[in-house]
This record gives sequence, structure tokens and C-alpha cells, in this order.
Amino acid sequence: MDRRTFLKSAVVAGAAVTLPGMLGAACNSTARRADGTPEPMPVDAFLAQGARVLWVAAHPDDECFGGVLLARASIHYRNPLAMVVMTRGDGGECCLPEGCHPDVATVRMGEMAKVAQRYRADLTHLRYWNAPLPVESFPKRHEIYAKWQGQGDPIGDVVTAIRRHKPDLLLTFDPNRGGTGHPEHQLTSRIATTAAKIAADAAVLTGGLPAHSVERTYHLKNRFWIYRMLGAADPGPITEVFDAGLPAAPGVSCADFMADATRLHRTQDNDMAMVRRIQSAAFTELAMQRVDPFTGTFDPAEPKDIKGMG
Repeated sequence: MDRRTFLKSAVVAGAAVTLPGMLGAACNSTARRADGTPEPMPVDAFLAQGARVLWVAAHPDDECFGGVLLARASIHYRNPLAMVVMTRGDGGECCLPEGCHPDVATVRMGEMAKVAQRYRADLTHLRYWNAPLPVESFPKRHEIYAKWQGQGDPIGDVVTAIRRHKPDLLLTFDPNRGGTGHPEHQLTSRIATTAAKIAADAAVLTGGLPAHSVERTYHLKNRFWIYRMLGAADPGPITEVFDAGLPAAPGVSCADFMADATRLHRTQDNDMAMVRRIQSAAFTELAMQRVDPFTGTFDPAEPKDIKGMG
């Protein structure tokens, strides 16, 4: 099930998914660390202390998945926020009636710059290859990684971003399903989590920047009930659930802020309009798993024998 199928399914589900907890994560109310022990300081309290946040994503518009937490950190608490986007999204569609000129990549980079400004975020926008539609034609995840390695040093780029921005919290996708099954979401998660480990190693030199250890690394999890019913949800465990109804600004919830910011992705309005339509159903909570980059295995080159989404 790709992103559009997910969004359309949620629209069809309509009122059936408007009750709290339909994401399947609300039952876990106690925050836990990566090792499963209780975490006495939930993520919102951590943000309240001024935590610096780094979001690492594959595409322009991916921030809608984690935007509720990003808005809480940057807009409500005024904490430093940085975003790394691995591709220009040039494999996607163009919904602009006037067309995308000079090309989709240029227009989408401009849109992402406006979104980063809306979130008060420092943006690092990279130029790695983006698998073109249709989704059935997407190469296998490790094949995409080989393409990216041929273009540059994707792990090194994220290590540099970590050392430059010195985040206390890193947020990215699930490394196995990637929220929607997109292989570039999965790959980006693996790159980001691997980079968090390398960035802490003083023996690894990166542009003269000192080593930095990220205190908390989270993988966001799609636990939407339709995905769970179809066996396509991100795997658990869920160690914490963030309440998207918390305020980002006076009179504006984090979910409302995220949804409104999607309007800036005009080239992707087919999907972004649906995000706004299902906001009250699918974006009331953000389920997350806190992970330890030093003990887990998140190899970007690990073979996955699935083409397309999955």
C-alpha cells in the first residue's frame, strides 16, 4: 500500500477513524527507553528543556509524517530545528496547472525551502536520485542505496549535518517499512540511524567538525488501523506516543500547524489535500520507537528482495 492508497483508505474510512487511539498506539501511555525501561522524562518534557531536533527524510513533503513533533519543538518551544532531505523529489508528479518550470526538482526544492522557513528550520537539501513513478517500477532498497553511493556519501552527509547542528533528538522513519512501504523512506532511516552512531565516534573525521552524540533517536511508526488490519503497519514496539493536539502556537494545535504547512507543497496537492482531509483521523497521535544506534543493526546495504513498495 503506497502513500496515496493509504490516504484514500483513510478518507473512505471517514468517521470510523476519528476516535482517539485508532492509530493503535494510545494504549502505551508510559514512555520507555530503547532498552524497554521506563523513561521518566517523556518527549514533550524533553523538548521543554530546549532539546535541539533533527529531522531526516527522503523527500520534500515527508515532514507531514513527523510535523506535529517538529512544530511542537520549533514553534511552541522555539528550539533549534534542522531538516535533512535526501532527494529533490523529482521522481514525483507535478500538480501545478501551469506546469513545473524549469523542472519538477527545482520547483519542489523551492517549496521545501518555504516549508523549512514555516517551521523555523535550517534546511540541508541533498540531491540524491529519486525513484520515478510509478511505484511498481521502484528498484529494490539496496539497489537505490548503490545508486546513492555512486552519487556521493549519503551517510557522511548526514554525519556532517549531525555534527553541525548538534541535535539532542533525531527523528526519522521506520527502517523496515518506512511508514508507507517506500524503499527510500526505509533507506533514509537506515542512513540516519547509522550516521548517529558514526557522528559520535571522534576517530571519524568529518570536515573538522567535532564528534557529537545524539541523546535520543526515534523512528516514527505508522500504526494506522487500516495498515495494521492489512499487516502492512510499521512493526513495533512503540515506546512513546506524542499527542498531536498539543499547541504549536496560540489557538493552533501541532496537527493543525502540520496540515496547514502542507499547502506549501503545491506540486503534491493531490496527496497533501488528502492529508488535510484526514488530519483529524490519522494525525491525532505520533507513535514512535526510541532506538539505540549503537546496539541495533540498521545497515543501508542490507538486501531486500522487494521491488516497488513494501
